[in-house]
Amino acid sequence: MKPYFTYTAFIVGMLLLFSCSSPQYFHDTSSFERQKDLQNARAGNVFGEILMGVSSVCVAAAFDGEVEYYPSEQQFKKLKLVNPTADTMYVNMLTDLYWDKENYCDFMDIRIPPLQECKVLVPMNANYNLYFSNTPQSDDDEMLEIFTTKIKRISLKPNMTILGENDN
Repeated sequence: MKPYFTYTAFIVGMLLLFSCSSPQYFHDTSSFERQKDLQNARAGNVFGEILMGVSSVCVAAAFDGEVEYYPSEQQFKKLKLVNPTADTMYVNMLTDLYWDKENYCDFMDIRIPPLQECKVLVPMNANYNLYFSNTPQSDDDEMLEIFTTKIKRISLKPNMTILGENDN
């Protein structure tokens, strides 16, 4: 029984470690730090929600009442950027939403290797202009406008935003 517990604890620990790690595809220092700040804020919100829920249940049980706790709205979500190509994809995400008093909640210089995906923690209800290309130069970038509440996954294919002659 003990080897199964050790093995299970190791697997669960590794899953938590890799699911909570900061994205290694961020090459801009301020974007990397902002992503870590968002993850810390999200972890604090989740911990606070759990604490409030448990204490609400305990108070309701102690005073023989009803549970009067309703969770708050989600503030952040994970957005999956997928690179289905054989080239590295260079991505910049720009928004008009402020993260602090001086800086926008932009994410610059995300480099997604071929056939990989990158999870980016973004604020809910935010509009982003997502610029991407398979070259580091900015003169051939394609742009997608996304609303973070409505999307979970984006597959970034070159020429996906260019309309052909037959398209309307």
